[in-house]
Amino acid sequence: MNLIDWPAVVRNALWIVGLSIVLAAWSYLSWLAARRGVRVWRAIDWPMFAAPASAGLALFAASLAWGATRAWERILWIFLAAAFLAQMVQALRQARRQGWSPAPAASGTSAQNSADRPSAG
Repeated sequence: MNLIDWPAVVRNALWIVGLSIVLAAWSYLSWLAARRGVRVWRAIDWPMFAAPASAGLALFAASLAWGATRAWERILWIFLAAAFLAQMVQALRQARRQGWSPAPAASGTSAQNSADRPSAG
């Protein structure tokens, strides 16, 4: 007699781990952006956030595809998981070319850099 539905445990652990990765990536990005004086919405495309966040969202989508009961629902979640994996690969390639995050901006070097900084008041 098996009292624990192990596939359901693994399926639910998958989406929990996936969203935990997204939350951890967001938390680190928020901290680093504040430390560098950059708005989070400007830093969101840094590979250091995009790669782990996309991996976490791919795990989340894979878990929902695994638990889907209708064929169209399963296909949609698989497509979404594949899109997140493609985004992760793209972020990893960008990181290899340009580094994980842009160098900290020197103060007042350009109008764009000053627009990224939060107002002092």
